[in-house]
Amino acid sequence: MQSSPSRSIVRADGTECRSPIWSVRMMDWLISGPQPQPAPIVRRLLLHTQTKKRTLLLAILSTTLMTAVAAAITGAAWAYIWLAVEIAFGVARYAALASLRRDEAAGRRGNAIRPLYIGLCWGCSYAIGCGICVLSGEAPLILLAGIVIAGLSGGISSRNAGTPRYGITLIYILGTPYTWAMIFSPIPHMYLIGLLVPIWGFGVAYILIENYEVLLNLFLSERENRWLANHDPLTGLPNRVMKRRQFEQLLRGSTDDADAGYRPLTTLCLDLDGFKDANDRYGHAAGDAVLVQVAARLRNSVREQDLIFRTGGDEFVILLPGTSVSEADAVAGRIIAAIDRPFDLEQHGRLRIGVSIGSATFPRDGLTVDDLLRSADSAMYEAKRRGKGVFVARDEVESVPLVPGAAPDQQVVPPPALNCNLPEQSVGDLPRQAKSV
Repeated sequence: MQSSPSRSIVRADGTECRSPIWSVRMMDWLISGPQPQPAPIVRRLLLHTQTKKRTLLLAILSTTLMTAVAAAITGAAWAYIWLAVEIAFGVARYAALASLRRDEAAGRRGNAIRPLYIGLCWGCSYAIGCGICVLSGEAPLILLAGIVIAGLSGGISSRNAGTPRYGITLIYILGTPYTWAMIFSPIPHMYLIGLLVPIWGFGVAYILIENYEVLLNLFLSERENRWLANHDPLTGLPNRVMKRRQFEQLLRGSTDDADAGYRPLTTLCLDLDGFKDANDRYGHAAGDAVLVQVAARLRNSVREQDLIFRTGGDEFVILLPGTSVSEADAVAGRIIAAIDRPFDLEQHGRLRIGVSIGSATFPRDGLTVDDLLRSADSAMYEAKRRGKGVFVARDEVESVPLVPGAAPDQQVVPPPALNCNLPEQSVGDLPRQAKSV
């Protein structure tokens, strides 16, 4: 008989595992909600479910007391076995939770699936014990078993709000043997209680789904707000807040192994040439469309590990880890060529702008984030002074004034003759309006 196939699989919460496919699919279904969600959200919901220590301790205490009472009242062997099994499950469940919390606190990805498997096994064991309590005919045990199952189900609907399918499954596992035992109990009218238990279970399941939706909306809103705080909503690129954080991380990575030599890290500062004229003449909608296309072209011009940021209206910063000065020259050339291609703006025709780029390389041009940004910015102003579509490295700048002179595209030039029959216009040559004082 062949064993079930297993291979390295990524679960719904983004965790890579090596388990039988049927097991992964079953658990993915149990930890997922009614609608598919991103793996980070599923993981956060799962951790919210499995890291509540106090709730678990109270559940273990109540179920252990229940089994101890059963052993004391009946004195039967099955009750003492049930008590021993319950204590073992309590230790295992708490150990799994403690291990998960310890790993997450240490920054490691803990095993959040193990507690679920142990919980399902415990649920089956405890449900069978409650069913036997009903069959024993001891009225106090029948009543106590029903009370404990009801209390556990209420706790499950709260503790497992992040994993509603798992919570509902566990509730019905706990209630099913008790229900059937009540239906076939020789005690008069007990079957009525057995018939009511499934209806009560539906109500608890509905509450669990509502709790899940509240929790899911909270996590999705937090995720969206966090994204908006660190990204430009127009282009989707990280903003200056994220730039600072990731720049510092890359800089630390470049200096981690000083014995092996510093790894180069090149910073590019970009400023679009002629964009302000296009924005003023054709409106903000057209300007936004240009910026979106610029962001796409920048992504296509650099490697996957390179980082692009929009830091201002028409200003961008690109971080090139492990890139030397000569290699940055080739990257800048690709970017200049990409931006120089005409932009199709539908009703406005095809427009053309340019880009000026300055660079600074760690550790030659600076050792801190501020030093590198300042050096790259100075080189960028020098590039704008020399003309459109120019790349200047920091070592080519001899002396840069604190207040650079006006860039060529900011100077007032005579308006060119417009030819309405031309399908393409050079936005960089559009005139600026001189302001009267």
